[in-house]
Amino acid sequence: MMLLKIISSRNRIMLLVMVACVLCGTPAWAVPGPVSGGKYNIPLSGEPSSLDPAYITDIYAVNVANNLFDGLVEYDKDLNIVPAIADIWKIARDHKSYTFLLRKDIRFHNGRIVTADDFVFSFRRILDPATGSPVASFFMNIEGAKAFSEGSSDTVSGLIARDPHTLIIRLEEPYAPFLSILAMANAKVVPKEAMGVDFSKKPIGTGPFRFESWEPGKSIILSANGSYFGGRPHLDSLYFQIYPNNELERIFDDFERGYLEESIIPSDKYEMIHTNPNYTQRYNMVSKPSLNLVYIGINVKIPPLDNVKVRQAISCAVDTDTIVKEITKRGNIRAKGILPPGIAGFNPDFKGYTYNLDMAKRLLEEAGHPMGKGIPPLEIWTASKSESVQLELAAYQKYLGAVGIMVTPRVADDWKHFVSLIDAKKVPLFYAAWYGDYPDPDNFLYVLFHSKSRTNRMGYANPIIDQTLEEARREMDYMKRVEIYREAQRLIMSEAPVITQHVNSFNYLFQPWVKGVEISYLGGAYIPFRKVWIDFKTTQ
Repeated sequence: MMLLKIISSRNRIMLLVMVACVLCGTPAWAVPGPVSGGKYNIPLSGEPSSLDPAYITDIYAVNVANNLFDGLVEYDKDLNIVPAIADIWKIARDHKSYTFLLRKDIRFHNGRIVTADDFVFSFRRILDPATGSPVASFFMNIEGAKAFSEGSSDTVSGLIARDPHTLIIRLEEPYAPFLSILAMANAKVVPKEAMGVDFSKKPIGTGPFRFESWEPGKSIILSANGSYFGGRPHLDSLYFQIYPNNELERIFDDFERGYLEESIIPSDKYEMIHTNPNYTQRYNMVSKPSLNLVYIGINVKIPPLDNVKVRQAISCAVDTDTIVKEITKRGNIRAKGILPPGIAGFNPDFKGYTYNLDMAKRLLEEAGHPMGKGIPPLEIWTASKSESVQLELAAYQKYLGAVGIMVTPRVADDWKHFVSLIDAKKVPLFYAAWYGDYPDPDNFLYVLFHSKSRTNRMGYANPIIDQTLEEARREMDYMKRVEIYREAQRLIMSEAPVITQHVNSFNYLFQPWVKGVEISYLGGAYIPFRKVWIDFKTTQ
């Protein structure tokens, strides 16, 4: 079989041209002369559920894990796929076989050399039903994966270590986003000998930083890996300070006191900061669109939310335009559909649901619930205690109350509690955000809405949608995929399993002494901290 050599697969990134990053003030990190040393303090607005790549589903864990682990490939700042542990790779003409040639100088943090067998183990572990990985579906297109996961085979035939530094992955059928998936935090290599009950809390990887400690509710500390194959990081350590329940105002206060090197800009301070020279001249400010979706999940398994007309009525009853303009602010964009701007399949002409009180009342009447009659009070859950989110939920309470639907906002004890509730589908409504793991519409539509996806927390199931999304994964023609995804979005939105609220912009402040920051459209969790350094002259 003839193979095609591909080193940087720009044409495989399903990404449209996006607006450029806006830097307010002088980009002070764009100066020569990186120096070594220093601790970098990073806020985490929630507790990671696990640092084991096989179990990572939250953005907090991704933020940490990307510094601990490496995979075959990774993204650069422009979201091109570039080499990581795989020096080069080759893709067969039928798009069903991938050959990766591994670097020979990669070591785990325990000192052992990484081999192709380690990748076979890592992917097989994700597919093993005994592992119970929530991301197994991403790798189910590997040849033999289904038979292995069902217990009819002891091996995954499509995972082959031809020699210590050559890995072959064969697929059952073409899988358009496969290379992008291999750059995810879940596709990192792990050492078999380190597996145990504590691995998720004391991980061992190959990355530029080593794990040091994790004090729940307080901090996660990583130290520089002096043996990293890409060179020792400039920073001595990363100190992730955990702020349970998304306490953005507290994070910002600590940033202003100099306790943190970076901070998200809170909604209520966005306009002031952008116009106040005390901020624009003192700090490095970055405003950039990113690939994400903030939404209200509607549990379609709980009556009367199992009635599509009730869900459509709820979508029509809420003025998301006003919520985004007057509450969330921060340059956020109202989401008319599921796919954010800048990703393949995004349709600027898609209208979605607009605020229409009369339509909402009519739909409720058609559903047999005139002015909400017979609909019990509904709880809407969040993990965030931030002022903005509480105001947003109060707005939902007001808008839905206008059509007779009583809503009670509830805040989970912490992120883990929140995830347990929505994973078990125990709540009728929930406020959530999905941040893209890879720049492909598959990561929004399949991951959130396919009936077999572990992160479909609405209980939504439509065989036509399942078939459409599976077809899109097989389709290698770019424009055909775009049309498939646009149609899938239209069909999903017509059944209203979510209220699409807005797309978060990346709006951050960095201390003036922070240099070397590279930010992609995947946001802060994908900043390569191995390139960041501290200008100690500025700190004085």
